[in-house]
Amino acid sequence: MGSIIAYEYITHAHLLVSDEDAADFLQSQFTNELRPFGAGRCTYGLWLDVKGKVLADSFVLCEGEESFRLISETSEASILADKFEKHIIADDVVINIEGALTGFALVGSGLGDVLAELGLEIPAVGQFVAKADLRVFIGRRSKDASCEVICLSEPAVARVKAVLASQVVALVDRNRVESKRIEAGYPLIPQEIGPTDLPGEGGLQVDAVSFTKGCYLGQEVVARMHNVGRPQRALFVIRGEGAVPECPLAIYNRESKQVGELRSASVVGNGWLGVALMKHRYVSVGDEFVVGGFAISVERYFREPKGLEDE
Repeated sequence: MGSIIAYEYITHAHLLVSDEDAADFLQSQFTNELRPFGAGRCTYGLWLDVKGKVLADSFVLCEGEESFRLISETSEASILADKFEKHIIADDVVINIEGALTGFALVGSGLGDVLAELGLEIPAVGQFVAKADLRVFIGRRSKDASCEVICLSEPAVARVKAVLASQVVALVDRNRVESKRIEAGYPLIPQEIGPTDLPGEGGLQVDAVSFTKGCYLGQEVVARMHNVGRPQRALFVIRGEGAVPECPLAIYNRESKQVGELRSASVVGNGWLGVALMKHRYVSVGDEFVVGGFAISVERYFREPKGLEDE
């Protein structure tokens, strides 16, 4: 068996969307392509406002012709529900906010052995595997092999924990999986890219947006930014020493000019690793700035921005 770590979390959003217009309605609101609406499809994407700003993210699991399950670890269910209610006009769509779910992120080699003990298998990309009260899909967690195991009931949570114990899988804290997420370049929504930001500022046009699906709310703004060139801001990986600062926190240059904002930070070794949204024209990799009275360094782009290679 390979080396696997597991991280337990509680979802912030769990909604069921159903009825005869559910598929077309979600397609008109979601940044990524949901078609064809086949049971077993799993798609990651964003939910935007009319100005193209990022309200939330989720995985959309198609559980039947007129039934969809929306799951997000970090975006709030109320934000999604409010957005949907504002845009349902004459559609036959039912939105139900369900109870929070327990999820387990599994990262590392040997995933198949652990899933087999649960009667499951590794899902194909863009698909999910379902068995009774368990759902499994490929998440956005690491460059290594990984998947999300979502438990729809408390007995399912107990079964997963028992299997992890029997397979000697280590349960780790959030700091461990955060370092893997940052290394892989998957932005947190809405902490790192949120309601004041555009998808392109987080490099999300690469894998969370379809440019061929047609119209969806905020599509014109996203397409315009994509076609015109790179945005003025981008996410950067930041390294600091000492205690982890509370975020968000303004970042200043040596002339006391604000050049960005630290959006997240987690413990790494004797210091911390964070993600900041910063203005290109004031930032270069290797630069040092001040945040919360302490010096920090810009380690790299979180995701290489579109158009950088042309400079």
